[in-house]
Amino acid sequence: MLQLIQKTKSAALIAFATLFFLQNPSYAQGVMRIAAVVNDDVISAHDLAQRVRLTIATSRIPDTPQVRSRLASSILRTMIDERMKLQAAESQGIEIKDDQIKSGLQRYAQSHKINPNMLEQALDQIGVDIMILEEQAEAEIAWSIYVKRMSGQRIAVSEQEVDAAMQQIEANKGKPEYNFAEIFLPVDTPSEEANARQMAERLLGHIQEGSSFEGLARDFSKSPSATEGGVLGWVQSGNIDPNIENTLERLPIGQYSKPVRTPAGYYLLKLNDKRISGQETADEILDLGQIVLPYNSPETKAQAQQNAQYLAQQIQACETISQVAQQVPGAQSSTIENVKMSTTLPALRETLANVQKGQITFFERPNAMMVIMVCDRRQAAATAEPEIAKRREIENRLRLEKIGREERRLLQQERRSAFVDIRL
Repeated sequence: MLQLIQKTKSAALIAFATLFFLQNPSYAQGVMRIAAVVNDDVISAHDLAQRVRLTIATSRIPDTPQVRSRLASSILRTMIDERMKLQAAESQGIEIKDDQIKSGLQRYAQSHKINPNMLEQALDQIGVDIMILEEQAEAEIAWSIYVKRMSGQRIAVSEQEVDAAMQQIEANKGKPEYNFAEIFLPVDTPSEEANARQMAERLLGHIQEGSSFEGLARDFSKSPSATEGGVLGWVQSGNIDPNIENTLERLPIGQYSKPVRTPAGYYLLKLNDKRISGQETADEILDLGQIVLPYNSPETKAQAQQNAQYLAQQIQACETISQVAQQVPGAQSSTIENVKMSTTLPALRETLANVQKGQITFFERPNAMMVIMVCDRRQAAATAEPEIAKRREIENRLRLEKIGREERRLLQQERRSAFVDIRL
C-alpha cells in the first residue's frame, strides 16, 4: 500500500517537478540535485536537463521554455523506465561490457548521420556529456538481453508461422502494400490515455513545424522500430492493424497522419510509398554526393537557392563536393553509398529517376535545399534465393512484433513493483 501511495504521489508531482527545475536553472544545474528516485537508484536534475537538450538538438525541435517544460515530463518518464530496465537486467546478473556500449554509441551516431569518431565532439557542441548517451545505451542493450532471457519461446518464430505468413502474402497478391514509418506511444492503463494522446498531438505539431519524423521516432517511439527511425519497410495489406491500414489507405504518399488510436496505444504514421503486391520492379543502387543548404525564412530560402545554383556549377566530381561546400558558410556535405532507389522518398525517387552518373540535380526538403550528384548508378544484383530472403524478412517482422508485446508486458511488471519518487 505504501508503494502505491508513493507511486501515485510521484505521478502527480512529475508535472510540478519538471516545471520547477526548468524555471530554476541554477537549481537544475546542480549535479547532485535529485530529479527522481527509482527504487535505490537516482536520476539527477542535471542528467534530465542534458537529456532534454539532447532530444531538442537531435529531433530539431524548437528550443523554447514551453517546449522544454513539455518534453521534460515525458523524458523523465523515459529515464525512469530506463532505470527500471537496467535494474531488472542487473537482478538477472546481466552485465554490459564497454565494447557493447561502444557498439551502441556507433549505431546511435550512424542513425543520426554523425561520424562515430566525432560523436563526443558533436555532443560537446550542444553541452551534453557522452556519459548521458552511454547510460541510455547500456539500459537499452541490457533490456534487450533481459527480454530475450525472460521471454524465451514467446519471442521465437517457428517455421510454421513463417509458412502461414508466406501463404497469406501469396493469397493477398494484387492487394496494396505500404512502406511506412511509425511512432508508437503505448497506453497500458486508462491513466496513461490522456498523456499519450497529448504527446502524440505535440509530436505531430513538431513534425508539421519541420522536425524530423525519424529523429522523433528514435527519441519517443516505444516500438522496436524506434532504433531504425520508426521505419518498417514494406508491409502487406492484411498484416496491419485495421485502424492503421484504414489510415494508410487515405494518406497521400509522403504525408503524415493524425494520431491513430489502436488497442495498444497511439500511432503517428508516415507513408513513404505504396504499391500493389506482386508488381515489384527491378531495383537500382545509387552512390550519391550531396550538399545541404539549410534555411529558415523566405529570404534565407532565396539565398539558399542561389547558393545551390552557384555550388552546382563548381562541382566537377563527387570527390570535390566536400571542398566545394566549404565555399558557403553553413553548407553541409556528405557522400552516401549503396542507396536503394526503392527505399528513397517518392519525391526524391522521381527527381533521381533520369539523373545519370556524373550529373547533378536539385531537391527541396523542409527548411533546406539540396544539391545532389549521382556518383554511380547500377542495377541491384538479383537475389540468388529470393524465397529465403523473403522468409528472413517475414521472420524478422514477426519477431519484432513479439518482442514489442513482450517488452510492454515485462515493463508493466517492473512498473507495478517499483518504488518511484520525485524529489525536485
